[in-house]
Amino acid sequence: MVMTSTQTLSFPEAQARTQASYDEFPYISHAFPQTHPARMAAIGTLFNLEMPPVETASVLEIGCASGGNLIPLASTYPKARFLGVDLSTIQIEDGRRRIEAQGLTNIELRQQDISAFRSPGHRFDYIICHGVYSWVSEPVRHAILKVCSRYLKLRGVAYVSYNVLPGWRPKQILRDALMAHVGQTSNQRERVTRAREFMGFLNQHTPNNPYGAAVKDSVAELQKATDEYLAHEFLELDNAPCSFHDFMHASGQHKLAFLGESDINMMVADNFGPDLAKSLRALSANDLHATENYIDVLTGRTFRQTLLINPERAQAVRRLIDSQRLENLHLIADITEVPSPIPELPYCFESRQGRQLRVSREPVRKALQLMASRRPSTSNLSQLLTDLESSGETLSSQDRADIGGALLQGVLSGLFSARTRPIEAATADTEKPKAIALARKDAAGGRTRSANLRHESVDLGVVAQHILPVMDGTLDRDGLCAHLEARAKAGALHFQRNGQQITDEADIAACAREHLGNAIQWLASNALLEA
Repeated sequence: MVMTSTQTLSFPEAQARTQASYDEFPYISHAFPQTHPARMAAIGTLFNLEMPPVETASVLEIGCASGGNLIPLASTYPKARFLGVDLSTIQIEDGRRRIEAQGLTNIELRQQDISAFRSPGHRFDYIICHGVYSWVSEPVRHAILKVCSRYLKLRGVAYVSYNVLPGWRPKQILRDALMAHVGQTSNQRERVTRAREFMGFLNQHTPNNPYGAAVKDSVAELQKATDEYLAHEFLELDNAPCSFHDFMHASGQHKLAFLGESDINMMVADNFGPDLAKSLRALSANDLHATENYIDVLTGRTFRQTLLINPERAQAVRRLIDSQRLENLHLIADITEVPSPIPELPYCFESRQGRQLRVSREPVRKALQLMASRRPSTSNLSQLLTDLESSGETLSSQDRADIGGALLQGVLSGLFSARTRPIEAATADTEKPKAIALARKDAAGGRTRSANLRHESVDLGVVAQHILPVMDGTLDRDGLCAHLEARAKAGALHFQRNGQQITDEADIAACAREHLGNAIQWLASNALLEA
């Protein structure tokens, strides 16, 4: 279903209005871990496909904004090639300035309507389209899928995210109400101001019935969002959530087949409980597309991140996954050991999202403890087994199988995320800490946000912004502390205690050392230091 006012505008007029909207109110451009080619490649590997190597890949991003998602990839993989296209002139210009400041030569950003996409003379191993498909008109949606089909290499993967029905339907009620209130006003900032005022009115005056509850829940969620999110998620002329069935029908028209979801745990019926899993299998008769549709219906999922492949590759997909497919993958594990509520499974590990993995055997526990200790770096099954044995553990074939089984369970349950490339981050006790080049240059250029080795968007703190530019591995802690003191004495940085600015030189030196230690610890835990 398309909810849009563009039927009163011609296609060129609608595109011009969309461009003006994003030029006037640019979207903050971030890195999105779920779009990383190494993550897409890992999903393909788990499903038995041979994937293009990320470090030499060609990557296209449709709707790249100012390159916040693409530029960190280009910085990490200098032998790969990256192309981003976006309708917004202002965002493309900002991205180009950042590329120049980073000194990158393997990335290009184009200001271009995707419906008029020009071939760069080659196809792509990975195509990314995040946060675009549901917010453009039908011709542009077809253009997105057409580009994916025409320019994706045989072994490649395309990522397309979109709002999905029926879960997005309650939000649609609020969008309809806001669009009716803001009317045809073209100024996005004025539209956002009026929408926020009206949300307060709705929250106060909608009745205490199911309709009112749906509106108030959506209002409560949206009131926490940024103005950019409100403007482009709810107040654009085009907003077209669709069912998974409809998305796959459109993809099929363009000769694209379903590989899976970027969040593979959302495809595993058993993650929703044994009763629901049994019902899903009965309802869908074990049909893949039907199962995905029913998961959306039963869970109320509002957003999908779907991976598409060439239909010729679909016959090679094997969806029954065993732990052998983990051998060449690297796992991100943000886990902590917690007390187990089940005596038969005495060891329990929990992610920051609250997902748990409970195990009964000590060798498996030690493997998970080792994974936890390596954060924010990744862990690999083969390396874990080698390191455990090097530390004096004697592992039987059953131990090795149990460890592999636990890691696979962690991936399929969403406790771990898998990649085809390792992440090797330094710890805070490094003698001469070296920050990643992207963060150093972003901080030097006055940018307050960057991306880390895990392709996560990171808000750089004040102290980090001052020390990152000189954290090139040549200065030890004394040198970094002296730099921080000098910045404070020059007035570029102010330390405070009890709300009062510190001016005494001895106090400044003590504060500099304290803040430096905290900053290095923070940089290390957030994967911003090179190993």
